[in-house]
Amino acid sequence: MSISPVEHSASLRIGAVEFVSPDEIKVALDLEAPDGIAANAGIPRAFPRINSYVLVATESGHIVAQVEWIAVERSPFPKRKGFQDYGLVDLPFPLRKMRVNPLGIIKKDGETFLFKRGVHGFPSVGEPVLIPTDEQLRAIIESG
Repeated sequence: MSISPVEHSASLRIGAVEFVSPDEIKVALDLEAPDGIAANAGIPRAFPRINSYVLVATESGHIVAQVEWIAVERSPFPKRKGFQDYGLVDLPFPLRKMRVNPLGIIKKDGETFLFKRGVHGFPSVGEPVLIPTDEQLRAIIESG
């Protein structure tokens, strides 16, 4: 059984853009995001990790960004999607955040991916942040 491109993209999602400036993007990681290893391409890789790459969706492709720092923010109230307060007591839990540095744009070019340095259009707050596939990583690293 094959999955649709939308389902595949959703399976690679790790968070959402929380802050945007020309030289940095802050990301709030989803609660379901991997916290030790990510096996998105069938090969386990450490995640999150400094200097690793993530993709931020934009209308012109995906921005390739490099992880600069990872932090944990203690949250006094749960911020889980789909949960309502039914008068239940819920303990505080940590929210993971990352700051990433935009490097360039990656686009699909036929059957391969093409990476170009420089970012002209930036994402909006709330845009999804994804883990790159092995093919996308290869295009980024082999671009020089």
